[in-house]
Amino acid sequence: MLFVTLWCLHPRWWPWLLVAAMVTQPHGAPVAAFFEPLVVAAGAWLLKAWGVLPGQPPTLARVGSVHLAALVVAVATTFIELALLVAGHAGDGQTAGLNLSGVPFGGPGEASALGNVGIRHLLCEFIGVLLPVPLAMWVTAPAQEPRGHAVLARAVLVMVPVTGLALWLSLAFPGSEFAELIRLFTIAALAVFTLWQGWRGGVLAVLMLSALVALEQWLGQPRLSPIVMQGYVAVVGAMVLLFGASVDDFRRQAADLARARRQEHLLLDELQDAALRNLQLEESERRRLARELHDEFGQNLAALQTHLKLAAPHLASAGRLGMADLLLETTRNMQRNISRVLADLRPAGLEQLGLFGAVDRGSVRRLAQDAGLDLDVRLEGDARLLAQLDATHATAVYRMAQEAVTNIVRHAGARRARLKLRISRRRSALWVFLDIRDDGIGRLDRILAGNGLTGMRDRVLALNGALHLHQLSPGLRLHLLVRQDDDAPLTGR
Repeated sequence: MLFVTLWCLHPRWWPWLLVAAMVTQPHGAPVAAFFEPLVVAAGAWLLKAWGVLPGQPPTLARVGSVHLAALVVAVATTFIELALLVAGHAGDGQTAGLNLSGVPFGGPGEASALGNVGIRHLLCEFIGVLLPVPLAMWVTAPAQEPRGHAVLARAVLVMVPVTGLALWLSLAFPGSEFAELIRLFTIAALAVFTLWQGWRGGVLAVLMLSALVALEQWLGQPRLSPIVMQGYVAVVGAMVLLFGASVDDFRRQAADLARARRQEHLLLDELQDAALRNLQLEESERRRLARELHDEFGQNLAALQTHLKLAAPHLASAGRLGMADLLLETTRNMQRNISRVLADLRPAGLEQLGLFGAVDRGSVRRLAQDAGLDLDVRLEGDARLLAQLDATHATAVYRMAQEAVTNIVRHAGARRARLKLRISRRRSALWVFLDIRDDGIGRLDRILAGNGLTGMRDRVLALNGALHLHQLSPGLRLHLLVRQDDDAPLTGR
């Protein structure tokens, strides 16, 4: 109780408490009455110095510090008691209430008697700190910690009958192997209750174990000696408290990990939403630029071409007919270039032919044919599901297919390639798989961050999908998948 009081109060109250403790000590051992309270104060100071303070949640490290402080106090006070005995301060064979078990001091059994006194005193002091300090940690636990009423109720309903039964069986079969078996089962029950209720369950389990041993000593004739029983309480109690603290630490870490995962999912959802908005803004800006190019440059080029045709006779009469032809060819080249840019900004084939038709018969096919690439395009799954893709997903899949074939043409040096488009419905969502393989010279260890992969990864991230690259022999395999939830707006194509 002195240890707990010193630990809970501010150090400015310690001198008064120490003086009171010294005065109330037995007068037959004045040296022990002076030094032992100081040793207890040193243990409480160590606990505070290690950062174990009242009002903190009990963790495995803090409970371990309590064990270590209890051991320090027990070892120091035991050393004082043995030193006093050896120095002759207890000539009647007693000191601080501990008897030398009838062995005369200085006789042939002196070493055994001193060992008995030392072990009993060590265990008593260790248990004396180990029992009240966890209770004080429980009482002073922060308000946000779980309340202990439920633990107390479960202890009354479960552990009190178990310990009562163990006590009755131990008294009914004294000194038998069955009693020892009951004691082992009691330890198992305490461990299970601690695993169920955590550190608070461990505190109650230690108190019940101590009460069980004390009642067994008082009511019956136990087979084991008091020293063995004290060691039983000390070892099992220490292990149960540490086990309970580790269980609570694990549960706190699991709760923290669950909160971190929920926060991670929220951040990922926000990131995906932001990426999707950026992708939609990009497509909207592409459409705006396409309209402006078509309306402004297209009309101006058409007017310029008309004026050049009208001016051709005048140039011919002036001997500059070649100049008219050159200007007309330049305007036609500009129209072709603008048409290619318009196709990149707003793929008209996607709106006219649909996703699979735009890939199989649109600019992707023409790109492969112009490069001499044998491109095999296949569709798997329910083709009717393609009409349920919204404009954002359909355009993104088309652009990724276009970028992948462009990379094969530019960098792979392949002769054949296969593009497989598969669509299916799983768990209230549309899944679009794009599998592209080639027989070129590409290798994973030579792929740079560019080559269109960055743009494809950005689109895949925005559409809640995945991108994988695999090495083939020869060539590479690009596997893309994107997901569209059912709450996405439909286009009706």
